[in-house]
Amino acid sequence: MNQPSGTPRTSGGSRSPVAAHPVTSAIIAILILASIFFAVWVPLFASATPKIGEFPFFYAYLLIYMPVVGIVMWIVISLQARIRPRAAAERPAGTDHGEVAR
Repeated sequence: MNQPSGTPRTSGGSRSPVAAHPVTSAIIAILILASIFFAVWVPLFASATPKIGEFPFFYAYLLIYMPVVGIVMWIVISLQARIRPRAAAERPAGTDHGEVAR
């Protein structure tokens, strides 16, 4: 007689991309949360006294922040593409273009 295991099995034996790559998913979450945090944390840039040239600090902060967020989001998209399952792996064997597997 077989004893039931403590871990539930999913159909097909595949795990979600987040569960399959926990470190990469954590890095993605940290990068996104850091981007949001530095945009919302007002005391960081809510002063006019530090000036960079003729610009108040707020404008210099935005000029630096926006390209940095663009680079961070490019990294996030690249990491998401690495953990996303490939299209060939999702398609069952024997199906052609446009056919529905039954």
